[in-house]
Amino acid sequence: MRIGFIGVGRISAAIVQGLCTSGVAGLEIFLSPRNTETSKTLAAKFAPVTRLESNQAVLDSSCIVIIAVRPPLAAEVLSALHFREDHTVVSLVALLKYARLQRMVRPASVVCRAIPLPTVVHHNCPLPMYGASEEVKRLFRHLGEPLEVDDEDQLHALWTLTGLITPYYELLSRLSEWTAAHGVMPEMAGAYVARLFQSISFLAEQSKPVDFSALAHHAATPGGINEQAGKEIAAAGAHDVWSTAADRVLQRFH
Repeated sequence: MRIGFIGVGRISAAIVQGLCTSGVAGLEIFLSPRNTETSKTLAAKFAPVTRLESNQAVLDSSCIVIIAVRPPLAAEVLSALHFREDHTVVSLVALLKYARLQRMVRPASVVCRAIPLPTVVHHNCPLPMYGASEEVKRLFRHLGEPLEVDDEDQLHALWTLTGLITPYYELLSRLSEWTAAHGVMPEMAGAYVARLFQSISFLAEQSKPVDFSALAHHAATPGGINEQAGKEIAAAGAHDVWSTAADRVLQRFH
């Protein structure tokens, strides 16, 4: 299991840590030299990890190559590399479509796209994939739950949702600040908000199938506080703002 990373940012670092703490047998990980501090820290912390002197050295040492560079840099970085036919390439680059990716990594014959999140460090992450081989799916099961999609349009819709992480955290921040402003210690306010929303998300996850509308209706006791807050927020159009933002993010994939 010889895995190379081209690009060592936050997501790559989380994947490396997740793999190194997952018990994968025979693991060897090779890191590109970009982001010197992160790559050196990972190499010092985990025995299977080696930082190499160039991106090409990473390819030459690896069987699975994970591309994790920022979209504006992808063409420049990949055009300078020489892939082998037996390489398996996994792209984490949001706006790099499959057909173009295939052309850029020729003659590599096994190519896929995937959407890991930083939560892979805790082996707790939904992992949408398009074009993934069985080998890649087996590898990513050590990081979370692989979710295979049939086409790129579905992948892009799911990828769009990852663009709502910042506003989601900002919402939790606003609620935490509101709670603290009403006399709750800030540390307790933050912890409660995080655990509250984690627990109700877990409850939704246990539903088969997940039905958010049914859960919302069940929580909205007639005349109760959930019904009141639900009506006020819906009337203000707050839910529509999220859909509109998602529509505009999705346009970037097209």
